[in-house]
Amino acid sequence: MKTSSLQDLKTLSIASLQDTFSTRYHSKDFSFARSEYLRVRIQIIALLFALLTPLWAVMDHLALPEHTLNHVLLLRVVMFIGLVIILLASRFKRSNRSSLLLSTSIFVLPALFYAAVLVYLPNDSHYSLVGYSFIPYLLTATLGIFPFTLLESFGIGLGLLLLQFCSGFVDGTAFSPRTLQDLWLLAALLAIAMTTNHFQLGLLLRLYRQATHDPLTGLLNRTALTRHIEHQTPQELVPPVAVMLLDLDFFKQINDQHGHSVGDQVLKRFALLLKKEANQQDVICRYGGEEFLLLSGPCSLENATAQAERIREACHQLRLANMEGDAVSLTVSIGISMLRHGEHLNDAIQRADQRLYQAKRAGRNCIMAGTAT
Repeated sequence: MKTSSLQDLKTLSIASLQDTFSTRYHSKDFSFARSEYLRVRIQIIALLFALLTPLWAVMDHLALPEHTLNHVLLLRVVMFIGLVIILLASRFKRSNRSSLLLSTSIFVLPALFYAAVLVYLPNDSHYSLVGYSFIPYLLTATLGIFPFTLLESFGIGLGLLLLQFCSGFVDGTAFSPRTLQDLWLLAALLAIAMTTNHFQLGLLLRLYRQATHDPLTGLLNRTALTRHIEHQTPQELVPPVAVMLLDLDFFKQINDQHGHSVGDQVLKRFALLLKKEANQQDVICRYGGEEFLLLSGPCSLENATAQAERIREACHQLRLANMEGDAVSLTVSIGISMLRHGEHLNDAIQRADQRLYQAKRAGRNCIMAGTAT
């Protein structure tokens, strides 16, 4: 038992790291939810940086040589305008790609400003970096505010480390103990920021899954299915798309005769069966009670019917037992419809529901499919 628990913990840790390492295992609707979190943080940080940019100009007169003030002032104006553009764009651009691009710009813009200041400073004026050397550290610490993946955070952080290393060439101390110490400190801050990213994104994923996934079967719930449909692009819902409604036969009798704990095991086993028989692009949802929905596309009616027959046969072959060890038989009725050009997916779901009702009336444990109303 102890070995099994340790193995489960190890598997959970690996899955958690995969979730936060990159967006590879993120669903499309979660990516949209993450982009909303990114947008909020973009607006806050862009507004904060935009307010600090002109106020920090006071440091220019204290820290910079006089002949560089005009150049730096122009750079500040450009950065201020850029931050305002990012702030406005974040209010209107809501796609996943634009949110990631804008959040990256939050770091790139101040970093470019810092690099430009380094260019304009004369080689013997390293004291002038007093008002600017904090920028890489500030940006690295800010990484922890955003729900970035570890890969995204490391990419931005690596750029900041390179920027910090290049700043050492301004005063000729690129390989000095002080510069190496600064790089070590910046790397430590990056490690802390990435750890924060890991826990923040992991928590966001857990909250999202609790809100969108059925806790018993682990499948999407009906609310999440609605959101998934809303986030589909027109190109992704172009026929041929098959809609399959599946309903476990006599499930109420299973609960009444064998108990709800056995009924729960039936639902779990059937959900695993659906995952096994589904294609990679299929969307599976617990539609309600003992009813499930499978959305498959691109898929012809013939292929959808063949897939439904595999599911029906596999369900009939399931070997389940109650608490006393007695066999529990299980069958499923399935209705299939095809999405038509120009119609809403809910209409296709309604037709699949009608065919499911026909399958029930035909004696259950069968499939009803077609394209006609």
